[in-house]
Amino acid sequence: MEHDHPTKLPPKARAQERESNEAKYWLGLWTLSLGFCAIILAGTASLAAGDHVGAALILLGAATIMGVIVAGTTKPDQDG
Repeated sequence: MEHDHPTKLPPKARAQERESNEAKYWLGLWTLSLGFCAIILAGTASLAAGDHVGAALILLGAATIMGVIVAGTTKPDQDG
């Protein structure tokens, strides 16, 4: 059985753009999640145990992980 209208697929460039936008969206959510977890964990270490140095190291470690992952996922041809 033949169809009257063929299925139209998006152009390849548009499909790649959509995949790229979805990856950026999920990466943003992941970094926010990691940041909130680090804040809660650092607050717990600071308030419950009185370990201010440990709290600062938790925040520094989370910021380092987020920075490395975000910087590593950008394409070399993108400047911003």
